[in-house]
Amino acid sequence: MHPHLYRIPLSQNIKGFGNFIGSWVFRGDVNFLVDVGPKSSAELLLKGLKALTINRLDFVFLTHVHIDHAGALASLIARFPEAKVVCHPSGIRHLVDPENLWEGSQKVLGELALKFGKMDPVSAEHLVSCEAFEQESFQIIETPGHAPHHMSLIHGSSLFVGEAAGIFLDLDGEPYLRPATPTRFFLPETVESIDRLLKADVQENFYAHAGNHPAARKMLNRYREQLFFWRDVIAEQIQDPRKEHWVDRCVAALFERDPCLMGLRYLDQEEKEREFYFARNSIQGFIQYLRSG
Repeated sequence: MHPHLYRIPLSQNIKGFGNFIGSWVFRGDVNFLVDVGPKSSAELLLKGLKALTINRLDFVFLTHVHIDHAGALASLIARFPEAKVVCHPSGIRHLVDPENLWEGSQKVLGELALKFGKMDPVSAEHLVSCEAFEQESFQIIETPGHAPHHMSLIHGSSLFVGEAAGIFLDLDGEPYLRPATPTRFFLPETVESIDRLLKADVQENFYAHAGNHPAARKMLNRYREQLFFWRDVIAEQIQDPRKEHWVDRCVAALFERDPCLMGLRYLDQEEKEREFYFARNSIQGFIQYLRSG
């Protein structure tokens, strides 16, 4: 990992979320932060930046504006008003007025959204569309799939991939990789995003949640293959007319057959429940995609 790059863990007071969310921080001639976590851990983020003796932030990059990635933004900007916040243009309106985003988050996440906390609005003067952002040594690639307003960031040979390449955990040296494909999910757009990243000259992936991997292209290709594997397994399962059992059958089949999920055995029970919860959401995205086609 780059000697000037750090991860600030943002532990949540939620079972199974002890080390699941974090922010990447680069400290150098230009100081920047990638994702800020939910509002619930804003103080942890600020304490982490203080511990790294970061007194100035030049840029904040939001891979997307879901509340577990952008919820602490208002608190961060109150401390670092000089920072320019770079995000996808369609995400800007949600940062200025997060009411619709909050309503959607509650529908999708339920009680989990309440624990993350409602995002506070941010003045538009702090926000920069990624389409208008030009800065030497940075490259932004639009990567819709996990969300239509998703972008990935390249700095040097480091790729900050958000959730465009799934959820990665390094479990006792065994890579664990799970799709992040909630509704509305479109497989072609997601694969096209990965293909754009595969064309980039990068070495290491830095994921939005809990890890990094030194073989960027290998992991991008693995995720690409996993998406098609999930498509085929889920398509097979939903041929059964018993609709009410589709998701349960898909969960069982995928965690039994997908080699990228074998690291689940290293997780404790609460972490496993977290993974089953998000896997169900991702399976719902695939089912919606397959049934609409």
